[in-house]
Amino acid sequence: MASIRLSRYEAEEGDLPDVCMCCGAPATERKRLRFTSHPLWVYILLPLGWLPYAIVAAVLTERVRCYTQFCPRHRNYWFMRTLITWGGFAGLLALIVVSVTITGLMHEHISKHITKSTQESVAGWLCVSSLVLILCWLISIPLMQLTAIHPADVTKDRLTLKRISPVFAEAVREYREERLAEEEHQDQRRNSRRRRPDAGQEVYDPEQRRRARPDPEAFEEDA
Repeated sequence: MASIRLSRYEAEEGDLPDVCMCCGAPATERKRLRFTSHPLWVYILLPLGWLPYAIVAAVLTERVRCYTQFCPRHRNYWFMRTLITWGGFAGLLALIVVSVTITGLMHEHISKHITKSTQESVAGWLCVSSLVLILCWLISIPLMQLTAIHPADVTKDRLTLKRISPVFAEAVREYREERLAEEEHQDQRRNSRRRRPDAGQEVYDPEQRRRARPDPEAFEEDA
């Protein structure tokens, strides 16, 4: 995957070629999204807990609007990633609820065949496993963001768009060159129009002024 530096105008106004950001095919879907970006080191705080990560990320987060363009094949690019993230969370909750429910229903039957210490060990492993699964889900959120198309190094004037197709990056460069050549051509045409005199504008002609000058010998003959 590639990355490219865009101006805020290009990103926010969608002044980009009609090329899919994911595969480089002709783009048919244009969506203006609001991205959030913060330094990568913030993700190190996730093992310490969701709350420290959320607080630091909220302070350091930069928000930027950017147009994204996709072909029919990748039109659901963002929907699929959202579905994976929240679908995984729903599956995790369902697994925890089912495990606790089954353990509770079988408690009386299990208590007749195993010791109390074993029951406590099973309950402890169940709690630890649930916490580990929740932590894995929390870690998967930034991983999904980092492996998706996302902005980075956001400033007042520019941003870097990462995880894009190399074909899209090359198309942006060619589009800029064509746009620059067109602007230069228009400037040349405007400058030529300024230098060109209007039909009714008087033009300095030295030959005409010389012809219009009176003959001094004619005055001497009249005298």
